[in-house]
Amino acid sequence: MAVVVNVSHRYPRTGSRDEQLAVVRGDWPVPEVDTPEAFADSDDAQELLDAADVLVAAASNEIVDVQRVTGLQVDEGGHVRFETADEPALAGLVGRRLRAGAAWEPGESWPVKLVEASRDLMEYLDLAAPVGEAASEAQASTDEHDAAPQATQATQAPDASGADASRDLGGFRLSLTDDGDLVVVAPPGRSVTVVAAPVG
Repeated sequence: MAVVVNVSHRYPRTGSRDEQLAVVRGDWPVPEVDTPEAFADSDDAQELLDAADVLVAAASNEIVDVQRVTGLQVDEGGHVRFETADEPALAGLVGRRLRAGAAWEPGESWPVKLVEASRDLMEYLDLAAPVGEAASEAQASTDEHDAAPQATQATQAPDASGADASRDLGGFRLSLTDDGDLVVVAPPGRSVTVVAAPVG
């Protein structure tokens, strides 16, 4: 499952990477939990422990960060702070809008959601609405401000072999997963063609 968190009020778009990660990682509430003991007895907390694979942060239903969950800590008030690492294979989600079902609708105030997704990469990519799809009326009504366009820096994280695991090429995002699969995310209006190498 993916843990989707609403950082609309707090995310520092122009802040440092450390400041952004501090907001994305926590501290997040669990329903009816206000102590570590209550966390240990909570079904919601147990579901969070069992389900947390990927952490998706959204501001006004726009994805601003995607992290792989490596662990979590619980503070004295029962709030969760996630321990995370960058997830290059899902970097192409940043800047896209959450799909219906993952996005916050008017009247929803709880800042943490669990969204069904197996550990399959394509299911995580499906957390975003299709490229070019207009925001639903409900999604648009939750927008709090129009953020200035941000320049996207290419993320180049070395894999175990020392090669780049993620690369930005003319607006296309190429990522190599730990399983050796290549993921290509095309910019709006562009397509991807795969051609087999000639034999011999």
